[in-house]
Amino acid sequence: MDLPQIGAHCALPFCNVLDFLPITCKCQRSFCTTHILADRHDCPLLTANIVTADLPKSSEQLPHCAHHACQKISLKETCQACTKSFCVGHRHAEMHECPSLNAEKEETPPMIQKPVAKPKLASKKPPGDPAKYAQWQKVQTMRMRHRATPADPKDKTASLPPDQRLHVRISVAETEHIFWLRKTVVTGRALDLIAKQLKLTYSDAQPLKLCLVSQTEEQPDLLLQNDQVLASQVMDGCTLTLSRIKP
Repeated sequence: MDLPQIGAHCALPFCNVLDFLPITCKCQRSFCTTHILADRHDCPLLTANIVTADLPKSSEQLPHCAHHACQKISLKETCQACTKSFCVGHRHAEMHECPSLNAEKEETPPMIQKPVAKPKLASKKPPGDPAKYAQWQKVQTMRMRHRATPADPKDKTASLPPDQRLHVRISVAETEHIFWLRKTVVTGRALDLIAKQLKLTYSDAQPLKLCLVSQTEEQPDLLLQNDQVLASQVMDGCTLTLSRIKP
């Protein structure tokens, strides 16, 4: 099925542009918006000097588009905001830079960004009740298992079962690091691995020691023995700290 003809071609032979909004002149011919002016298409009514009062004789007498860079004929309808007349291409407010757009922006109050509440950090202080502490310790250990990295680089590719791993939290200078070690490792060897991971140096003149952080303020931290197996001195999920002991 043939589509209906939309618009009309400009009657000027050298133009013949297809205009979707053609305008019919008093001479009964249709022209594009560029050639609708009587003096632009040599209207015979001008030549016969029978131009009526409602047909302007020149382009200066016809209403032009109010846009500063356009000379096309304007539509009869005016912009409701600025009450000026524009052509088809500039009839919309955003196309002719209507002052009303800037006024709307100035009247619109800026959005106030509400401060985002920072999530409260969970308290690291364990509960004092023994039953609650046991449950708390289980939860902490489960979390540590997901975050822990091997203290020994050789264990990165090892598929060691979880029940053969010892997970420890190392507290150094208000920062925490979570590692896992083999339950068979000696404390002195664990100290070497952890110190190397944290890039800490020590010597006989400035020795380092692993200490078990006490869960209560009444009890002091426990100094661990380097010649004993680490798992025999601490529990899975405990917190350790590195301390420099004077020789």
